[in-house]
Amino acid sequence: MANNTIQRQDWYEKAAAAIVRSEKTLFQFSNENNLGLTSTECQNVARTKEFQSVLRSERNKFYKELSTDPSRSRSTAIGQLLFAVQKLLEGEQYDKAVTALVALAKLEGWTSDQAQLNIFNDLNAKDIEGLKQKLKDKMKVQ
Repeated sequence: MANNTIQRQDWYEKAAAAIVRSEKTLFQFSNENNLGLTSTECQNVARTKEFQSVLRSERNKFYKELSTDPSRSRSTAIGQLLFAVQKLLEGEQYDKAVTALVALAKLEGWTSDQAQLNIFNDLNAKDIEGLKQKLKDKMKVQ
């Protein structure tokens, strides 16, 4: 039984990688790798804590890889968003497409509701008046 557990752990990692990176199901992986598992057995394995832990770890590795990709850029994100909008429109999911277009407009800076940075946030009127006076005094000296 211990040997069987070791063998399972070996294929768990490979299966998790296929699920995360190739969007395969555990049953597809099982068939492609001649594991001989039925659909029900795959469902049972997929629900185990051990497999879920391996799957979560593989997802984290994949997300880390994506986040550190040197070719990732703002342009890439905009392109992906445009692609997603097109797919939503093709699927006649207009409400989702409109929401995605609003996100694109914000990303591109086309909207006026962009958050404005207030550098005087912590200053009160008295502080601002004091700074104005200091600037006037410096201007007179020059």
